[in-house]
Amino acid sequence: TILFLMKRFILCSIFILSVSISAYSQSVGYEMRTNDKSYIAITYKGIELRHRTDDLENRFTYRHNFWKETSKLYLSVPLHYKIEKNKPTLEPRLLYKFPKFKLWIQKEFWYNANENGAIAIDYPYKDFTYRVGWDTSNTFRFRLKYKF
Repeated sequence: TILFLMKRFILCSIFILSVSISAYSQSVGYEMRTNDKSYIAITYKGIELRHRTDDLENRFTYRHNFWKETSKLYLSVPLHYKIEKNKPTLEPRLLYKFPKFKLWIQKEFWYNANENGAIAIDYPYKDFTYRVGWDTSNTFRFRLKYKF
């Protein structure tokens, strides 16, 4: 029960931190997946903090985009750090900008692990971005992101 209380305390702390950070964030998003995982993410200038809501798992990400301003096809390279697992990963993403949406494909890996690949469509509408996608664990993902 002490472990249960610690998990709840950490979860409440992360929620309070995310609410206070969201006042300074560029975007806030919620993603749910068909494998019963869901995530809350807060992004500010290429740095993202993501919390998995069904489990005690947090991820810190730094993302850098190459050729985004000059090309319809560009590369996004995020370096993730899974805090509780003490595990860094790379998830290079190749994106193509169509007139009304973006199509992307990515592969998650590290030097000693081969993780999931994913494909999705991001559809921006006003201040929101809607995502529909699939990954190689046979999971569909749906995301709603609000940009400030």
